[in-house]
Amino acid sequence: MGRQARQHWYTLYNTLQTKLDGYQGDDSINLLIRKLADEQGYDAKVVSRMLKAGNFLNRIAGQLTAEQVGCGYAHIELLERLHQLDTQAALSILQATLANQQTLQTLRETVDRYTRAVGTPTSTTRARARSRVTEHERLCGEALVASGPEFFGYPNGEMVRVTQSDFFSQFFLIQENRTAKVAIFGRVGDTSRKEEKAAADLLKLASLARPYFEKVWFIFPHGSSLVHEFAFYARTIKAFGNWLLLGTLSQDGTSIEPMTKLGRALFNELVEGVEPLRWSGMTLSNPRKADGAFKLVKLE
Repeated sequence: MGRQARQHWYTLYNTLQTKLDGYQGDDSINLLIRKLADEQGYDAKVVSRMLKAGNFLNRIAGQLTAEQVGCGYAHIELLERLHQLDTQAALSILQATLANQQTLQTLRETVDRYTRAVGTPTSTTRARARSRVTEHERLCGEALVASGPEFFGYPNGEMVRVTQSDFFSQFFLIQENRTAKVAIFGRVGDTSRKEEKAAADLLKLASLARPYFEKVWFIFPHGSSLVHEFAFYARTIKAFGNWLLLGTLSQDGTSIEPMTKLGRALFNELVEGVEPLRWSGMTLSNPRKADGAFKLVKLE
C-alpha cells in the first residue's frame, strides 16, 4: 500500500508532466506513469486523472500556480465535460471553479443541464456544429494572413484559399512558382464521435494529401484535445514533425501556435491502459476471439 500523499494535486501534476515531457526511455508511457504514481503514493488511475485534468486546465487557462488552483481535479474533470458541451459556458465559470466557489454537485447539475440541451433537436446541434466550423475557418484565414507563408518555411510562397476541389474539402495551400508546396487544413473535430475515430480519419486525409505536398498542416482551435490524439497517431507512422505538422490557434485566435511537445499525446489514452492501435475480432474458420495491435511494416 502506497504512503499517504499530501501535496497539492496541481503541484504533483506539474512535477509528473515535466518528467513525461522529457522522457526518452524505452518503457511504455503507461508503465512509466505507474512507476511515478507508486513513487508518489498514488494509484495509477488517480494519477492519470490528475494528468488529464491538469493538461486540460493548462490548455484553457495557461500555466498556473498551486495557489491559483483552489479546487480539486474532480472539479476540473467536470469543467472539461462542460467545455465539450459548451465552450463559453465552461470559460464563464472557470475562475469561480478555480476559486472553489463551484461545488461538485453544482458542476454536475450544470453539466447535466447542458447535456440535456445538446440532446434536443438534431437540427440545432448541427447548426451549432456548422457555426463552429465556419468560425474556425474564418479565424484560420485571418491567422494565416497574419503569419504569412514564411511561417511555414516558404517566404516567397503565395497563400491560396481553395474553395472548390473534387479531391479535398475546402482548405488552404501555399504555392511557389505555381507549384503547390503546403496543404493547410483547419479542423474543429466532431464532438459526436470518439476522438480516436476522428484522429484516424484525419490521418487518412493527411496521407491522401501527402503525395501532392511537401508538408501537410492541420490547425485546430485553441484548447483542442483532438490535436493531442492526432499527434499520437501521426507519431506511430513517423509523420509527426516530419511532413505532418500540427498547431492550434492562439487564445485570442490571431496567430498559430505549433505543437512541438508530445508528452500529452504519448500518455493520452495509454494512461487508462487502452491503446488506440489495438484491434479485436473473430476468426472466420473455427470461430474464436482474436486480438492484436497494428504495427508498422518495414518496407524494403
